[in-house]
Amino acid sequence: MKIVVSLILWLTGVVALAQSNTSYTIRGRVNNPNAKAYLQLMNDRGLPVSIDSSLITANGFEMKGQVTNGGSFYRLLMGGIPPVILLLEGGETLEVEADTRPGSKAKVTGSKNMEYYAQLNSLNENFKAKVEKLNLSYEQATQKKDKAAQQKIQQQFEQGQTEIVTQVKNLIPQMGSSLATLYATNFLNQEQDFEIFEQLADRFEKEKPNVRIYQAFVATVRRVQSKKNGLAIGSPAPEINLPTPDNKIVSLSSLKGKYVLIDFWAGWCGPCRKENPNVVRLYNQYKDKGFEVYGVSLDSDRKQWLDAIKKDGLTWTQVSDLKYFDSAAAMAYGIQYIPFTVLVDPKGNIVAKELRGEALEAKLKELLP
Repeated sequence: MKIVVSLILWLTGVVALAQSNTSYTIRGRVNNPNAKAYLQLMNDRGLPVSIDSSLITANGFEMKGQVTNGGSFYRLLMGGIPPVILLLEGGETLEVEADTRPGSKAKVTGSKNMEYYAQLNSLNENFKAKVEKLNLSYEQATQKKDKAAQQKIQQQFEQGQTEIVTQVKNLIPQMGSSLATLYATNFLNQEQDFEIFEQLADRFEKEKPNVRIYQAFVATVRRVQSKKNGLAIGSPAPEINLPTPDNKIVSLSSLKGKYVLIDFWAGWCGPCRKENPNVVRLYNQYKDKGFEVYGVSLDSDRKQWLDAIKKDGLTWTQVSDLKYFDSAAAMAYGIQYIPFTVLVDPKGNIVAKELRGEALEAKLKELLP
């Protein structure tokens, strides 16, 4: 098993439409000036659209333009270096220092947004470096079948995740209603840190009511809120109709009359696989008392899904449309991360959520003594 980092740090699909225009200036000082500079904006379909270009000379380059709709995220392309992300809200004069040779990195100064962006990226780069070392150690421990070492490395990974998230949370209040704040939310887990998302949505509605990129963020949060309300304790569990490994459609409602644990998981998910032995044990203990498990896999690789079922000894109903987080079931339940569980009573109503380990065992003991 390989530790998987799933911090989504690339903002795609960001809409940048406009009601007002504000000027910006981008000046570049570039070593090895052998290319052109291109400025791109991500359109509403997540595709980069070139909006300006400039020849890079011995004196560098300069671009001037108008930020629309209060600002957005841009990409600056220069030679063989990775795209440089620019956060533009208008009124900035950004200074870019770069070398166009492959492997080089650029430095951007001139605004608070870019200052915070650099801080966030520094945190991420440090975390990625730690994870690379942990992945190597984990692979070595796996080869040696050293489960104690594997567990220790997993704990170190989780500790590292907690540390970076805590640092980002501490930065967010300083950044205010800004593009940097929007970028920072990609370091958070929307489900676990949803209170912060709600607070930011309320703030953006008040402070940036007419800026489209903030409107998009608010709309996303409101949709999740609606889904969460639909998963309220006591409410009916949304129906799921997905195929089993044998391509037979089995619905969630077909299991009515039992307590059903809807288990969202995947073969690639380390924490899910770690929890599976506990679910197997409890399933065997309570299946004759009216307990059933309905496994919903968010795999996209059929073989990986089937191999995990066999290796982990999952004998209960398993379904998947192999669409990762675009699964119809994941969208119906607003799933943002896994493992995620929903416990349903014999009438099909939700009685608990996010039960794992001792909490799941205690709940089953309470309901099925």
